[in-house]
Amino acid sequence: MIKNLSPSRASQFKTCPKQFKFANIDKIKEPTTEVQAKGTTVHQALEDLYDLPKEERTAENLYNLFRSAWTKVRSDDEHVNLFQNVEEEKEWGVDALNLLANYLTLENPEEIEPLEKERWVRGSIEDLNLRGILDRMDRDKDGNLIIIDYKSGKAPIAKYKEPRFFAMKLYALLIKDELGEMPKELKLIYLKNSTIHTMQVGEETLTNAKEEILEIWGNIKKAYKDNDFPAIKNTLCDWCYYKPICPEYNNEVPETDELQIINSKIIQLKESLEALNMIKNPDDIPENSPLKNLDIEKINKEIDNLDESKLSILERIEKILGEQTSS
Repeated sequence: MIKNLSPSRASQFKTCPKQFKFANIDKIKEPTTEVQAKGTTVHQALEDLYDLPKEERTAENLYNLFRSAWTKVRSDDEHVNLFQNVEEEKEWGVDALNLLANYLTLENPEEIEPLEKERWVRGSIEDLNLRGILDRMDRDKDGNLIIIDYKSGKAPIAKYKEPRFFAMKLYALLIKDELGEMPKELKLIYLKNSTIHTMQVGEETLTNAKEEILEIWGNIKKAYKDNDFPAIKNTLCDWCYYKPICPEYNNEVPETDELQIINSKIIQLKESLEALNMIKNPDDIPENSPLKNLDIEKINKEIDNLDESKLSILERIEKILGEQTSS
């Protein structure tokens, strides 16, 4: 059972429990895409921009910050094979710079002094541990809290905008609990089509958000208990990395429950190691403790064996995913 839930994980479960299982329980990692890399690097450039003095927050410096951020991460394992050739990478970079140019038409960085950037928000709602990262938090001219999130994609039409505020409403809920202050407004800044969507925050907004996340959390716990994570067909299926191993689209799919069992065992063993490492003197461990007489070397060897089994299964599954997605 997962110990923490983020808004993105909650949304993923709500959209498709099977996708949630593949990603978070079976831990079949989805490779980084060009779109994700663009979003991450653009976000980093915008964060770094507000570390500069106001007078230095120019377009040229913003573009240079993007280039610097990309230079730092482009050799990471997840990014190293992202592009087929230099021309493809250049085209990607030009598109990213256009997103940043669009941003500068929406806000003037010289007039903004963020209260916080990339803030971790954590909190508990009943038995749920909720956490996430918000991009920016400001105060308006009247001193009210404003929560801002950058989106590198395209804004939906206005009548479909409300579901996009799901994560923001949860952040507002956590901020209110942590600071004892109600945020006044949520703001989504869409860079692809230079659009800003806003939502006013009230007690009813946060109450509804709390009820929704607890309902999702209850469904997640039930899915774990019953080991039932059904696949749900939806409009996003064609963009889902896991579609080649989804039972809704394929009659013969690899079994992933063994991964779930292995991951659970690894977590339990690592928790035992962490507990043992916190005890300076093994003689202080009570005789009736499950930690008594545990062999650290044996535990580490068992983890290594489980990791080997996990890798073997993942290689077979990822080969299927790679063949299907590249065809």
